[in-house]
Amino acid sequence: MGEKGLTGGLVDFARRQPGMVVLVLVLAGLYLSKAGTGDSDRAVIVANVDLPAPSLVIHNRTTYAVGVDPRAPDAIQLLSSRDRHTWTVHPNALAAPPSWADPSGGLGPAAIGVFDGSFVLYYTATVRGLGLRCVSAATSKHLDEPFEDTSLAPFVCQTAEGGSTDPSPYVDAAGRPYLAWSSPGQAGGSGPALWAQPLRSDGLVLTGDPAVLLRPSLPWQDGRVASPSLLEDDGHYHLVYSAAPELNDRQVVADASCRTPLGPCQPTDRPLLTGSLAGSGPGGAHAFADTSHHWWLGLHTWDSPPTGAYTPVGQFVVVPLQLHDNKLKIDITSTAHGTLRTPTRRDHDDTDSGGTDRTEHRRFDFNRENRDAQDLDRN
Repeated sequence: MGEKGLTGGLVDFARRQPGMVVLVLVLAGLYLSKAGTGDSDRAVIVANVDLPAPSLVIHNRTTYAVGVDPRAPDAIQLLSSRDRHTWTVHPNALAAPPSWADPSGGLGPAAIGVFDGSFVLYYTATVRGLGLRCVSAATSKHLDEPFEDTSLAPFVCQTAEGGSTDPSPYVDAAGRPYLAWSSPGQAGGSGPALWAQPLRSDGLVLTGDPAVLLRPSLPWQDGRVASPSLLEDDGHYHLVYSAAPELNDRQVVADASCRTPLGPCQPTDRPLLTGSLAGSGPGGAHAFADTSHHWWLGLHTWDSPPTGAYTPVGQFVVVPLQLHDNKLKIDITSTAHGTLRTPTRRDHDDTDSGGTDRTEHRRFDFNRENRDAQDLDRN
């Protein structure tokens, strides 16, 4: 562009064609606005995945979801995704339950904590001889390897509270780890509650004393609270949880503001999500933040209300979670259908290197998962 250079040429063009410059700026603004919001109002619904209480965590730009599918109660399902739309189904995340766990009781809600490069899988199992569901902890050095549980007793087990379930690890802005969970209560006791307690830096030892975050106190909670998870924004703590009975269209997702990660927490007057385009009876919600500090919610919904002869089918859903005026908000105006595939050996290489995902997509067949895992072992 001669002596004027690129900058001078652009200035001359702007002087000669001001209307064109305005149009370009408007179009660019619309594009950037759309790109910036992305899926800010879109729910991703993943059919054929029925995790009543999914828990999600992000590590190395990959989102991992864990939970127990009622169709396979003896296994902990592990899913991974680079975009939260296409999910890879991995083999059972837990090598084997400990000896104190009653195999006839199956496994329950699970969550993964990331601590200084090592990983802890917190999950629910039934205590042999007690019939109570309590939380255990298993460890692994890599997320692509099964977690090992060598415990001789449960990690958290509140016998006076009817047991302990729904584990959810949380690390605050200062790097201090905590574990939140729920207790169902029992007859003659103090009823259901959400709890939290500090953890040692490796996530393997509870320190201090357990603190009550929340107990049901509002009519729409219907006497039940469960599935706690915590988020923090500039010193403000937000508790996301589920309320009302499970397995029907009355369950809701709710939130509360907390003074500290150990409470006390004040519930909002209304539920955060009662059902929408994302499905009926939302519950088992788990809040998490991505690497760009955007907030998300993984949850379980039914594809329809339980009416008539049709039996509703559970589905795994991921929705954006917004914060306005220090209040949580979910505004879903559209949906997208997630896809499932099974992993190949190259997936681990791509995940570690950050390379492009080259695995061929396949239609997911739940009954074929174990055969696929065996094929991977033989390869």
